[in-house]
Amino acid sequence: MMTVMIATAANAVERQAWIEVSGLSCPSCPYIAASALSSVDSVDIVETDYDEAAQLAVYLLTYDDAVTTPETIAKATMEYGYPGRVLDAAPES
Repeated sequence: MMTVMIATAANAVERQAWIEVSGLSCPSCPYIAASALSSVDSVDIVETDYDEAAQLAVYLLTYDDAVTTPETIAKATMEYGYPGRVLDAAPES
């Protein structure tokens, strides 16, 4: 059993994902959404682009693919009522 755990850890890769979170209608909302995202094990927020008028933010994250998936990370914001979704590519500026 120990060998399997070591082999899995050795195959882990840090990856990046773009997650869009909508429904951010108050000044605290982007911070609450960021807290939800970063509460997922191995997730770190690298960059945030908040569009107050559109009430959405796009977060560039790093995560360990042996620990979680972008889809799981995006779902973390739903606990606070903010829909999250994985973007296929970086958003256009």
